[in-house]
Amino acid sequence: MAKIKVKDLAVGMTLIADVCDTNGRFLLSEGCELIEKHIKALNAWGVISVEISDDDMPEDAKKVEISPEMYRVIEEQVTSLFRHNNMEQPFIKELATESIRFFVERLGE
Repeated sequence: MAKIKVKDLAVGMTLIADVCDTNGRFLLSEGCELIEKHIKALNAWGVISVEISDDDMPEDAKKVEISPEMYRVIEEQVTSLFRHNNMEQPFIKELATESIRFFVERLGE
């Protein structure tokens, strides 16, 4: 499984998980092969990222590997930043996940 930002999607990639908007409404199903119309709709509905097949991951996608300890530190810091939010709300949960990914990627620069 590979999670990719919607802005990096390409026609022909295959979803490996259902996609919902920020309010939890179903948009696209697992197994859907993306066409241009799908990508535009995901952008319009404010979807940040989706899960695609590892085979569809672009070759030039940067993979950053960090120690489990460093990941836990980043996760704790992000959790602290979101401590006043309802982490069960889909948008907040996704935002926290993307925040963790952002800080991990920054370490790789």
